Amino acid sequence: MEQRQQQGGGGCLVAVVRPVVVAVVVPLRLLWELVLLIARGIGWVCDKVLVRPLRLLWRYVLEPLLRWLVVIPLSRLWRWVVRPTLEWLWRWVLAPIGRGVRAVAVGLGRGVSWLAWYLVAVPARAVWRWILVPLGKGLYYGLWRPVLFPVLRALWLAFVWAWRLGGRIWRFTVVRPCRWVRRQVWWPVKAEIRRVAREVRRTLLG
Repeated sequence: MEQRQQQGGGGCLVAVVRPVVVAVVVPLRLLWELVLLIARGIGWVCDKVLVRPLRLLWRYVLEPLLRWLVVIPLSRLWRWVVRPTLEWLWRWVLAPIGRGVRAVAVGLGRGVSWLAWYLVAVPARAVWRWILVPLGKGLYYGLWRPVLFPVLRALWLAFVWAWRLGGRIWRFTVVRPCRWVRRQVWWPVKAEIRRVAREVRRTLLG
C-alpha cells in the first residue's frame, strides 16, 4: 500500500514537472544536435585544409630533419658520454645515499604510522560509529525517502521524456528533410552534372 502511494505521488510530480522540463530540455537537445552538425563540418574542413598538409610536412620534411640533426646526434652522445657518467654516479654516489635515506624513512614511517593509528584512526572510527552512522540513518529515513527521492525521481523521468521528445523533433524537422533533399535533389543533380561532364569531355577529346 505504501509503495502504491509513493508511485502515485511520483506520477503527480512527473505531470507537474514535465512541462517545465520540456521547455528547457527540448531547446537544449535541438541546440546540441546543431552544434554536433557544425562540429562535423568544421572537423572535415580542418582535416582537408590543416591536418593533411601538416601531416605531409611532418612526414617528408620535419621528421627526416629531426632524425638526422637531433635524434642521431643525441643518441650517440647518450651512448658514449651521458650513460657511462650516470652509471658511475649511480653506483658510487646515489645508491649509497639512497640506502641511507631508505633506512631513515623506514624508521620515520613506523613512528608516523603508530601516531596516525592512535591519534587519527581510532578517534575517526569512534566518530563514524557513534555519531555519523546514526546521523546518516536519521537523515535517510526522515528526509531522503519521503521527500528528496520522489522529487528527484520525478525530475529525472521528466528530463528523460523531454530529451526523447527533442530527439524526435530534431529527426522530423532536420534529419528527414535533409535526407529527402539529398535523395530527391542532390543525387539527381550530381548524376546530371556527371553526365554533362562526360558529354563535354567526349565532345572535346573525341
